[in-house]
Amino acid sequence: MKLTTKSMVLVALTVALTTAGAYIKIPVGPVPITLQTFFVLLSGAILGPALGAASMTAYIILGLVGLPVFAGGGGPQYIFSPTFGFLASFPFASAIVGLIIPRDVQELKFPRALAAMLFGTAVVYCAGLPFLAFYLNVLQGKSLGLNALLMIGMFPFLPGDIAKIVIGAFMIPPLKRNLNLTRSL
Repeated sequence: MKLTTKSMVLVALTVALTTAGAYIKIPVGPVPITLQTFFVLLSGAILGPALGAASMTAYIILGLVGLPVFAGGGGPQYIFSPTFGFLASFPFASAIVGLIIPRDVQELKFPRALAAMLFGTAVVYCAGLPFLAFYLNVLQGKSLGLNALLMIGMFPFLPGDIAKIVIGAFMIPPLKRNLNLTRSL
């Protein structure tokens, strides 16, 4: 993977957009609704699996060293927040999207973009929900079953996630064309 000026600028831009997305939030319990995941998924689609994952890893590192890039701020204590499992999934979700999106933009069709966004979102839930369960049941001493966990950590977010998935799937092909990304970076 060769780093170009264009790829470095796009990596920095995805980190900045993910940060901005963290501050566009609706509080609904221990996990707020944000636009972070929208930019996480777009990072993989635009940058490809390696740079997409790298950009989200950089985002997490910036937050853990204390920059206020997360929805609730930043710092190493964030590892013990209810949302850390979701955050930790970001590099993997971005990489999955990047792996599913074809390298050649001419081959990219809406159903494939939709599937990529859907699988990326599933990765976020697959990592975030178990950590949220650990946080609530072990660290907070609550006794929540699966239904209560899903009511707190997934169901309120599904309508917004569906909208992000569909909007993102429509945006990916023109974004890649307009950024002149006929291949992954």
